[in-house]
Amino acid sequence: MDLEAFSQVMRENPALRIGRRAVEHMDWDRIPGPTWYLPEAARAAVKALTRSADARQAARALADLRYAVTNDHAGTLYPAAVLATSVLLKAIEERPGPARQEALNALMDWWGCFHPEPGFETYEDPSTGSVVLIEGITRHVRDAKDMLHRVADDPSGGGRHRSDVRLLLAKLREGWGAEAG
Repeated sequence: MDLEAFSQVMRENPALRIGRRAVEHMDWDRIPGPTWYLPEAARAAVKALTRSADARQAARALADLRYAVTNDHAGTLYPAAVLATSVLLKAIEERPGPARQEALNALMDWWGCFHPEPGFETYEDPSTGSVVLIEGITRHVRDAKDMLHRVADDPSGGGRHRSDVRLLLAKLREGWGAEAG
């Protein structure tokens, strides 16, 4: 699927924005980033996630995705973090246990603490055009607010994730730069 076809599918079917087919067809190569952004690592992580046989494999794939779209040591986000946010939110929704927790940990770590990699402050969204990177991530989380409220009430996996989901929702209300909790 080429970029134009991908963009058309995304515009016409918002529910696919983070669906499996859309995830498998994400074009990580079209997203700019610094020299050390490796789209093949993001692609491999997503492929591993879609083929994961158990929760631990899924959690490892999500961790790999996180590190593919950030410079964790410097606390910076690459533009691909916007697209990765969709994958993380889908994992929060569909994968109770370690994978859900890994996805929550990534978003919680990023929120308010990470900043765009210098020179890569925007993201070119195929459906909406150029957006500020932080706003792109925030928009994805805001669009998933109803799902996050459902997950915050979900007792599966022992419910250990519930306080983190509530904290993420609090951070969303307060904004990226605010410390919540």
